[in-house]
Amino acid sequence: MRRINRLLFVLLLTAAAAARAETLDLASLQNAEEVSVIEETPWTYPLPYELLEGNDYIVLANKTHLLSEDYIPEDLVKLTCRKISSDPIQMREAAAQALSQMFDAAKEQGVTLYAHSGYRSYRTQKTMYGNRLKKNNGKDDGVVAVPGSSDHQTGLGIDVINKAGIGKRFTSAFADTKEGKWIAENCWQYGFIIRYQKEKEDLTEIIFEPWHLRYVGVQVAQYIRQRGLCLEEFTAEWQAAVAAYKAAGIE
Repeated sequence: MRRINRLLFVLLLTAAAAARAETLDLASLQNAEEVSVIEETPWTYPLPYELLEGNDYIVLANKTHLLSEDYIPEDLVKLTCRKISSDPIQMREAAAQALSQMFDAAKEQGVTLYAHSGYRSYRTQKTMYGNRLKKNNGKDDGVVAVPGSSDHQTGLGIDVINKAGIGKRFTSAFADTKEGKWIAENCWQYGFIIRYQKEKEDLTEIIFEPWHLRYVGVQVAQYIRQRGLCLEEFTAEWQAAVAAYKAAGIE
């Protein structure tokens, strides 16, 4: 009798294991089918998906995409390239390295560039913005960014000028200088774009600043330059492409 009970117990265990295996196989098959659907969904945007999703070098900071008050990049380093003074200027490490390479390349071609202003904290930007409003009778004229909307707070923005501009007010005339023309023609090769472009003020809500560069990486900078986009347009474009890709993979 004990032998029969033991045999029945073994048979029950075997049946349960088989049922469990079948359930696991069905689950695995379902997961595999879901992965297959995603893999078969074509990614048609000109830039690689992996280059866009989760890439904090292309973060957008403006009046509708505010950085938090406590946002401070973790990889800030002091610039070692030529500056307007001995005061330290910080940028994120990749941007700082790219800027040094760009300054060296410019120098080899007879163009001398100077770093003027890099990373700014939320608190510093708030003070600057308040001072601008006081000077301008409370009107926001697009010269100083609203706190949280400054490209400088990302640690990826930098003002670059020539020797003649040191100590003077920045104007769009810099675009017509030898240095300004060199920057506009070559900065993309080092991963930079002119952040606030001419005739894009309605989108950026900042005046044309040919001296203000923004690091986004070489591939993205090249794409933005070729398409004539500002960062707002590029962000809307790639985010729409990612959203469509994800939606197609789920359906």
